[in-house]
Amino acid sequence: SACSIICLQETKMQAIDMSLLRKFTPRCFDKFDFIPSVGASGGFIVVWNSSIFSGVTLDKQTFGITIAFTSQHNLKTWKLTTVYGPCVEPGRSLFVDRLKGHQIDDDANWLFVGDFNFYRSLNDINRPGGNLQDTLLFNDAIGHLGLVELSLKGRSYTWSNMQNDPLLKQLDWFFTSLNWTSSYPNTLVLPLAKVTSDHIPCKVV
Repeated sequence: SACSIICLQETKMQAIDMSLLRKFTPRCFDKFDFIPSVGASGGFIVVWNSSIFSGVTLDKQTFGITIAFTSQHNLKTWKLTTVYGPCVEPGRSLFVDRLKGHQIDDDANWLFVGDFNFYRSLNDINRPGGNLQDTLLFNDAIGHLGLVELSLKGRSYTWSNMQNDPLLKQLDWFFTSLNWTSSYPNTLVLPLAKVTSDHIPCKVV
């Protein structure tokens, strides 16, 4: 994909080191930070190419990690928060509270990405019977933060239960701060080929 930063959710790994990363990332990806899994649940990692971006971790929580990246080309700085939302309570509500706790300055360029395990509309699931209360809770958090959604081009759903008659949902989301829309107005989210995961990998460009 020729990306410069890799975000992986639900690693199910309690320890990650560079020797492990060498097994699945090109050598140009030489910096990383991660949140360990709790048992075999959750966990995520951010890996980046330090010749393109320098990165400083600002915050690490059970549900997310925030890193400030500075371009080695023009020295502009922006923030990335990658998240993994729990599927069940009480972690689900706690995740929303932690998400709403982010303080976004008016001039901040900030990107929020990940598996939120929420959908924004009952149209984000391919079967009737979705949870309307969940959509209200999630949209309230997005509105509270003043985030702007980056639409996924060419896909309606990002997750499948991998059955013959699949259940499909949009669970992976991409949001920016309002200032991002003027700093980087041409930002796109593109789906990539799905090989083994039940989630569609995506690239923000």
